[in-house]
Amino acid sequence: MTKIQAVIVDDELNARENLKYLLNAFCKEVEVVSEASNVDEAVIEIKKNKPQLVFLDIEMPRKNGFQLLEEFENINFQIIFITAYDVYAIKAFEVAAIDYLLKPIDIERLKESVKKAKSTIGNLGFSNTNLEVLKSNKKKLQRIAIPYKTDYAIINIDDILCIEADRMYSIIYTSNQKKYVVAKKLSYYQKLLCVDNEFTRVHRSWIVNLDQVDMYSKKEKEVKLKTDFKIPISKSYKEHFEELFCS
Repeated sequence: MTKIQAVIVDDELNARENLKYLLNAFCKEVEVVSEASNVDEAVIEIKKNKPQLVFLDIEMPRKNGFQLLEEFENINFQIIFITAYDVYAIKAFEVAAIDYLLKPIDIERLKESVKKAKSTIGNLGFSNTNLEVLKSNKKKLQRIAIPYKTDYAIINIDDILCIEADRMYSIIYTSNQKKYVVAKKLSYYQKLLCVDNEFTRVHRSWIVNLDQVDMYSKKEKEVKLKTDFKIPISKSYKEHFEELFCS
């Protein structure tokens, strides 16, 4: 079996040793060919060894993981980011559809990440496109990457009109009259988007972008979006919607 050649980049020796141990014990398809404790070392090792996979810690002294990527004109390796627990960082990775591991590293999560990386090795468009989404979301969520056909569609958050639940799927409607069917529940997008009062759930089957709401009818119990799209409001979500919409 041809092994996946990997480089580990982390400023903590114990963290590098622990990850090497876990890979050797539980992900035998990965061979760690080198490691680095800082960005400058990592650039040298990556260019020298040409790995297929890089485990990259984000927070390191002097230069961080994002600055490492700026040293490469083209990213021709898959990346699994490593980060301490941070709610916003996790959200940024998820909307960019980029894999990450939280410290301390969970074994099952590691195996899942390696499996995912293995399936996408060679698909360089995946890496570069999705990294651009991650960079654009550093301070505020602005864009989202969603699986579309054989690749990913990049959507501006502001262009999302609403999201509809369809059993185990969600349907994302955009202002340019496109819709995308995604294999994620509506609750996933509720946690992702309904935190800054820009999106809100108005029905067990619907989330709306408040900036796209043109009219609210109490009598009809529905909202009309700027595209004339009409969405029902259920009693359980009505009060919260009115607080946001009328404030």
